[in-house]
Amino acid sequence: MQMYKGLPIITNKIPEHERNGVPHHLLDFVRLEEQPWTVNQFVKESNRIIHDIRTRGKLPIVVGGTHYYTHALLFKDATLVDEAAESIPDDDQVEGVEDDYPILSRPTEEILQALQEVDPDMARRWHPKDRRKIQRSLQIWLKTGRKASEVYAEQQERRPPSRPTDNDAERPRLGQEASMANEEAALRYPTLLLWLEAEDAVLKVRLNDRVDAMVNRGLIDDAVALTNFEKELFQQGVPVDKTKGIWVSIGYKEMASWLDGGQTPEPKSPQASRALTEAIESVKAGTRRYAKRQNRYIRIRLANALEGADEFGMLFLLDCSNLDNWDTEVAAQAQRLVRSFLVGEKLPDHKSLSELAAKMLSAADEQNLGSDRVARTCNTCDKTLMTEKEWNGHLASRGHKKAVAAQRKREARASQEPGQPHTASSTAAED
Repeated sequence: MQMYKGLPIITNKIPEHERNGVPHHLLDFVRLEEQPWTVNQFVKESNRIIHDIRTRGKLPIVVGGTHYYTHALLFKDATLVDEAAESIPDDDQVEGVEDDYPILSRPTEEILQALQEVDPDMARRWHPKDRRKIQRSLQIWLKTGRKASEVYAEQQERRPPSRPTDNDAERPRLGQEASMANEEAALRYPTLLLWLEAEDAVLKVRLNDRVDAMVNRGLIDDAVALTNFEKELFQQGVPVDKTKGIWVSIGYKEMASWLDGGQTPEPKSPQASRALTEAIESVKAGTRRYAKRQNRYIRIRLANALEGADEFGMLFLLDCSNLDNWDTEVAAQAQRLVRSFLVGEKLPDHKSLSELAAKMLSAADEQNLGSDRVARTCNTCDKTLMTEKEWNGHLASRGHKKAVAAQRKREARASQEPGQPHTASSTAAED
């Protein structure tokens, strides 16, 4: 979102005075009416900028953000490279082809049923409610005539063999050619990853406070300006797809109903004031949900990719829970890690930096991520789990056992009613 021109509050761009003279790239240059950039466009332009920075002897720092795009930049095989699939938009661009393939606009269960018919292996990988991924997989089949499962399998085969792990080996220095990393690992460049994280309770308060600060700095004015721009485009006959691009930014879409009601930044009635308060609360909820998705992406997809490249140890979590300790626990640690990385010194165990780092990184390490993703549905609880660990945990949970007991009681009562046959009840173990 920070690539779009203007709207500094909604997109939460870093203010000029906070940049300390450090050049920031790919900010504030895409016009609001432009088609959203695909991930391939982003990777191509980012690689060009990174190359330019490196040739000047400077250190490129990628700041996220939108982890899907960052992931594609860091890993050379993170996006589809099959020629037949090259023209397919990325995960955020499904809606643009729904006119050509009406099935993609149907209810999720119908899209899943169609995917099950043409590519059952891929259908089993996705949660039945994960509409975006189900759409994407069926879209590949419709556009190329090839199964997404086959395309991804070929992509995996093209992954270069992982290099042996050797903590004592000197890491590639910044000045060495990027081709060295391309030959030996899935990462495009020698990369150090710093993950700033905080305890959940602390983070929730911080996110809510952040939205309040954005409101004080002019979030509502930005939202009103974007609404007015939409009206201008409509008057000019320019179509607006509000399902993607700047139109789905957190801070705008949650306030859409309030804005559509013709409200102003200064409510003139108690009803309008309540409506504005509810809209702001929706922005806070959307921000918290997005933070959870970001966290999950790092713990699962990014951690899995790093593990596959034998680079999981390069992901360092810095505990930002207590801002009073920022200088010692975050800034100083980050500087030490970067210095060691740049000169090829041995780095510490990434789980040793803090209790939070040990907890989060150990949890990510133990998941056997991506190896057993198969949708399993517990009919008793009407719940779908995606991994064997989640499935076994659900079967052992108190909630599941209570549901099983309640189901047995209902079946027992039903079998004792007059005129009802006496049959043995099934158990949830058959789920």
